[in-house]
Amino acid sequence: MATPRPFGQELDQNVRRRRNISPGTRDRCIGMLQGGMTVQEVAAAIQRSERAIRDLRLEYRQTGSVQDKPRSGRPPVLSKQQKKILFRKVRAAPKIEYSQLSKEAIFVNAEGTPSKPPSRSTLYRALKRHGLTNYKAKKRPNFTRAHALLRLKFAHEYRHFVWVRRTLKFSDECSVQKGSGANQEWCFRYPWERWKPEMLDPTSTSLKPAQMVWACVCGLINAAARGGAS
Repeated sequence: MATPRPFGQELDQNVRRRRNISPGTRDRCIGMLQGGMTVQEVAAAIQRSERAIRDLRLEYRQTGSVQDKPRSGRPPVLSKQQKKILFRKVRAAPKIEYSQLSKEAIFVNAEGTPSKPPSRSTLYRALKRHGLTNYKAKKRPNFTRAHALLRLKFAHEYRHFVWVRRTLKFSDECSVQKGSGANQEWCFRYPWERWKPEMLDPTSTSLKPAQMVWACVCGLINAAARGGAS
């Protein structure tokens, strides 16, 4: 049985309400009450508060039933079956678009008419409850596993290389390349799945028609001002 909160004690925002008593447990409680058990004994037997047992007894006397009353408010747009379908679709095809995903959630009513497709925000909220969010696909060169191992080997060899250089000029370049303006790909994934192959947006490393613009700024260092010869 729950411990009563003392008067004046600060409320904890992290405390959540317990689930409703199941219909089977309610039937058992009503049977125990009708069998002569007190409210305190029934509350201790099912590990619930005495107030919950009193409310259950009052509701049974008024309605003669232990079933839940119809809930007020707007009914959910998506059913449990539709949410399962959406979850399976985005796991099977992470790069599916919202427009195609909304079509997958359409079902046929009993009258034979199709339901209204859910909105983008509805789909977002339904998948967000499962931890799935639509992220930008990470870009990575489209190379084979052998190329990736060679790059990793190079990185390990030159990890502690001493790069002691004296910078005398600064340069930068900018290229305009064909195919660089492709649409950004998005994917439904968990945060820790960013580098999975099916979540990536491979970019081609082959040569394509391009125009390079290069600029450089160069300056001479005065040896006397530096206090010594260069």
